[in-house]
Amino acid sequence: MQKPFTYTLLLAAVLALAACEKTPEDKLESAKESVSEAAESMGDAMDDTADAIEQKADEVMGTEPTTGEKIEDAANDAADAIEDAGDELKDSVDGQ
Repeated sequence: MQKPFTYTLLLAAVLALAACEKTPEDKLESAKESVSEAAESMGDAMDDTADAIEQKADEVMGTEPTTGEKIEDAANDAADAIEDAGDELKDSVDGQ
């Protein structure tokens, strides 16, 4: 629970620093990047927390995944990451 709060504080600090830049366009671009990075970091923290909870539950229940399941999960995660990167690239090109 501390990570999302920390990321929120970090975002607020970055946005405050962004106010020191010269042009409104620079401020907007910096704010967009900061929000994007903060959201990504919070998403990563949530994923890590979910993974840790799942792993602990598997350990307690004795239902740890097999090597094949781990490989399948890793392949699915890689496919999702590639799809997300493609979506972000498309969105950034559309926004330009």
